[in-house]
Amino acid sequence: MAKRVSLSDLDTLLRKKKIEPVYFFYGEEDFLIEETLEALKAVLFKDEVEQATSTVVLYGAETTLGAIVSAASEHSMFAARRLVIVRQFEKLRKESTKEKQAAHLTEFAQYLRNPLATTTLVLTAGALDKQELKKEPYSWLEKVSYEFVSPKSGAEFAEQYAARLGWRLTPEALRNLDTFVGNATRELSSEIQKLINYAGERADRTITGQDVLNAVAVLKEYDVFALQQAIAERNLRQATGIALKILDKEGTPVPIVNYFTLFFVRLWKLKASAVRRMSDQDVAKELGLFGAQIYFLKEYQQYAEMFSLTDIERALLALHQADLSLKGILPKTDEALLVLNLIQKLVS
Repeated sequence: MAKRVSLSDLDTLLRKKKIEPVYFFYGEEDFLIEETLEALKAVLFKDEVEQATSTVVLYGAETTLGAIVSAASEHSMFAARRLVIVRQFEKLRKESTKEKQAAHLTEFAQYLRNPLATTTLVLTAGALDKQELKKEPYSWLEKVSYEFVSPKSGAEFAEQYAARLGWRLTPEALRNLDTFVGNATRELSSEIQKLINYAGERADRTITGQDVLNAVAVLKEYDVFALQQAIAERNLRQATGIALKILDKEGTPVPIVNYFTLFFVRLWKLKASAVRRMSDQDVAKELGLFGAQIYFLKEYQQYAEMFSLTDIERALLALHQADLSLKGILPKTDEALLVLNLIQKLVS
């Protein structure tokens, strides 16, 4: 079974500096796969000259198993090891006849049993389903397979990524990033680099929640956190005013619907008797609060006391209907009217 890889797993894997002769990296997170490839190059090669002269890149649609075996079997001339990367391995070109294809499958299987010690062969692919992975040649790669999936929490990834760059994100910064960017690692990494440039030569190398609002979010004073507070206080006038300001700046109700769906799902979980018996640490995990985000557990617990289970379920139904309307599954309505109706249901 393939090993699932997070950013911290990647660091641990490469810190050992024990490089295997064959790897199969696949999954939806192409950014993490690219990060892994760059890290591998840093371990394998002394400088950019070695890297340039000892790295071969092939593309699945333009190559065959036979060509991959030939490339991997060549000895390194300019460095201790040679890196052969095959991108889009799932799009591998088949041979013109079944006989040639069978012969190349045999060659590939033989290479996997006895790979060249001075070559590191890395095969990469997008997301693959379980049935596909049971087929040859994927089934032969099971022991060297690593699956790269999106992190459960964008905040957890952001905290680890910033730490790799020597920076710390406050709990408020993590919450804001999770809200405004989500859990897509490529976007998160880009925004964190933007934030580091924004912070400049700051001595404490710390990114705050206000930094995220200033450099990333367009909502600023009319943010979803102010809207959250107004809804919890059942202040319909203030809540509708803030919501319409957000709609005006964002151009779509989607951020409001997404944020409050997550907010009310977390409150719904807190109402479960099994969750109430858990330790704070386990509750935080159940809510998807990782690392420094645990700081906000008490806040969610306080909000949970402000809504009954019926209130929460009614809110989730209203959010689901708004989502279906935005996706065109239910009849579309004017977006401002949709937001006003939604806020009224969340406050009532």
